[in-house]
Amino acid sequence: MRFTTFIFLIFIISNTFSQHYFFGDIQTNYSLDKHYYSTGNHHTLSKPYLISKFKNDFFQKGLWKFGSMKDSSSLVVLPFASLSQVPALYSTKLNYDAGLQINYSNSRFFSQLRFGYQTNYFNSLFQNLSYKRLMSPNIGYLLDSTNQLSSNPILQGLLSYKLNKYMVVSVGSQKNKFGDGYRSLWLSEFAPVYPFLKLESTFWKVKYVNLWSMHDDRHSKGFSNKKWVSSHMLSFNVTKWLNLSLFESVIWQDKDTLINRGPEINYFNPFVFFRPVEYGIGSADNSLVGAGLRWNLSRKIISYSSIILDEFLLSELRNNTKWWGNKFGVQFGIKLFDLFHKEGLYSILEYNLVRPYTYSHISSKQNYGHKNHSLVHPLESNFKEFLILMGYQKNNIDFTFQFHSQLFGLDSAGINFGGNMFNSYVDRNGDYDQSIGQGNTIRQNIFILQISYLLAARTNSKIFFRFNFRKIEENNNSNTKTVFNFGLSSRLWQNLQDF
Repeated sequence: MRFTTFIFLIFIISNTFSQHYFFGDIQTNYSLDKHYYSTGNHHTLSKPYLISKFKNDFFQKGLWKFGSMKDSSSLVVLPFASLSQVPALYSTKLNYDAGLQINYSNSRFFSQLRFGYQTNYFNSLFQNLSYKRLMSPNIGYLLDSTNQLSSNPILQGLLSYKLNKYMVVSVGSQKNKFGDGYRSLWLSEFAPVYPFLKLESTFWKVKYVNLWSMHDDRHSKGFSNKKWVSSHMLSFNVTKWLNLSLFESVIWQDKDTLINRGPEINYFNPFVFFRPVEYGIGSADNSLVGAGLRWNLSRKIISYSSIILDEFLLSELRNNTKWWGNKFGVQFGIKLFDLFHKEGLYSILEYNLVRPYTYSHISSKQNYGHKNHSLVHPLESNFKEFLILMGYQKNNIDFTFQFHSQLFGLDSAGINFGGNMFNSYVDRNGDYDQSIGQGNTIRQNIFILQISYLLAARTNSKIFFRFNFRKIEENNNSNTKTVFNFGLSSRLWQNLQDF
């Protein structure tokens, strides 16, 4: 009832556009990325982008002009639908979702809501992932393990309010992403939607984001399936070509044997460092810290890097003992726009590495995950990856090619080798000589080719054809999988098929 009343209040406010959240996959975001990276003091780390005005040539128009990103209507109601074949257990199944998307904006409010229903079968392409936990990637729990089926209503979206010239607060059930890369080691779009409260503050050369979110975990037995995450991200544009960023996050369980904690008030202070607070309240919560650098080599060449630290001991690193507690990840990448002076041709080259046991904790109730998914990279930890993405955009047509070379280690013989972030690190494979790819080593090469045509911009509805080929080497054995996939997609975020 309160939720319905709040929506009604939004619709009766006046009608001038001020700020807007822009959702989209890598193709839809291309024009906006290109503009932000090449024109000075923009902040690119927090997604969905919060934009204050539209430029006529920023966005693809889509075949259906009503509800396009340039549509000035304050209230837009649009249907959305996805339908595609998926290679499932023993046969080919159909994944689908359908419903209505409602967008509304005025001088201070913005809302985007989706109501509908979805059915998803587990994709046999992700067999390595199923060794860890049952899930429907990007969607949620795989509730029917016999038929490998996930079927549930869609109720997601956000409401935002512009407090003043510098601050915007938003609340909803949706995904968020931190980072400049195709992947993110801080917060990615891989996991399903989750309830959140976010405060974005932009002033001078600084953008500061506070994100408080609630997550679900049924992997470990406990007094509650809920856990909480509080995150800070600071983006500082030192110059027009150099950006420095800082990140920190803390995860805690809703209940334990001693107390019903709920949303820990000490972590809701937007200006504190979490580690001293954690020590001050005598908790054993899971804290993460990170830092990043973006360097614009030119208007069309952007390099970026980031690091995530879970735990770290410099003396152990100097002694090269490969101590289990040195849990960290690094990312290096470069983005290229208008390759060979061809408008619309772009590329991403990226390297990611995460050591074993990173993001895990004593219990999955304190790990960096949600509904059996990682909140960061789909491969979680104990992996390294090199990827190349090339794309070309012309009007409403998108062409993308991806290559991923991955090495990762899975648990073997009941031993925790650090690749499953939902397993307790208490059961680790010793204290020293921990190396990336340990356990059941998998080497995987993935090739993805996709062609799509945009139908409706605001719902990111497109028809597509996708070719997915992968070669997997395991225990000196090699096998290949080839899948042709076509259909209709209305995903607001990148539909990851590359793990």
